[in-house]
Amino acid sequence: MLRAKSKELSVKNSIFFVLCVLLLTLCSVLYAISSVYASQPSQKVKIALFPFENFSEDKDALTFVMPALKRKLEARGVGILDDDNLEKILLKEKIRSTGYISKDIAMKIGKELNVEAILVGSINSFSQQKIPEAGFSARLVSSSDGSILWAEHASATGEDFVTILGLGKISSIDKLISKVADELFDSFTVSPSPKEKELTYTIAVMPFENKSKVRNAGMIATYMFIAELSKNKKFVPLEYGEVRRLVVDLRIRSKGELDFENTETIAEHAGVDGILVGTVELYNEGEGAAPPEAVVSARLIDTRTGRILWYDGYQYKGDDGIIMLDWGRIRSAEKVVYKVISKLTKEMSKIKWR
Repeated sequence: MLRAKSKELSVKNSIFFVLCVLLLTLCSVLYAISSVYASQPSQKVKIALFPFENFSEDKDALTFVMPALKRKLEARGVGILDDDNLEKILLKEKIRSTGYISKDIAMKIGKELNVEAILVGSINSFSQQKIPEAGFSARLVSSSDGSILWAEHASATGEDFVTILGLGKISSIDKLISKVADELFDSFTVSPSPKEKELTYTIAVMPFENKSKVRNAGMIATYMFIAELSKNKKFVPLEYGEVRRLVVDLRIRSKGELDFENTETIAEHAGVDGILVGTVELYNEGEGAAPPEAVVSARLIDTRTGRILWYDGYQYKGDDGIIMLDWGRIRSAEKVVYKVISKLTKEMSKIKWR
């Protein structure tokens, strides 16, 4: 009996020894694999970061904003094309307006400089006053086909971060830029989930007519609409650079409206299902106790029939959403306009195409 127990113990020890050897071998293999991957340089996605269009009244806005955006992207593991090569390609292709890009130029840059995409956008608001303000719209355009891979908008004032105790107000423009940039890039991706082609409609957003007193309100609204359409599962907007090319080639001068002939021509050249035109009626920052206010109207034209498929207009004031005390107040016209455009886009997505 003792011999049997001894034999059983010996077998168990042998099994334990074998398991230990296998475990050590597995650990060695895993360590070797991890060492190989660690020794290899990480493959970063490389993009070209175009200087944003400056729609603000501060001529120094770019010197504050662009370095901050670059740092945020690099922190996310994105490789940025160096300034020298970017400057050379801008001069070579005679690119003056860097807030948008055409398909042809995007593909040239991708081929010549080996970048996967180009980030374009605008500084819609920028103020270094006691209560700072900053707002950006951005789009990531593929260098392979000129499509929009990602688009977003973000804005804030220093007062937007005040808590119930009156704390948290931001008085530094650098800190505010950092906060807004974090919000802007929160959803950033170079590999978006594909939309179902059978369920989407390609839209060309024409430059909005500006009837407000704010100089670039029409283009700010145009870029906001493109960003909202990009995020909507039902729509695929053209990059504005392609729309701009059509506007120049077809010599379209009027904004906010489109005749049947131009509708047919744009549909033929761009292959879109719909064309969005509209007007910024009011873009008001508000003064004193008066809240910021915005009025925007938009029309969607069905390119198959040339008829207006949808029309709507929306007005909103900064204090319309107050819940209690000051909670829910919107303190900038840019945020009010964005709320209006988000509302219009949502309503537009409900329409049934004939």
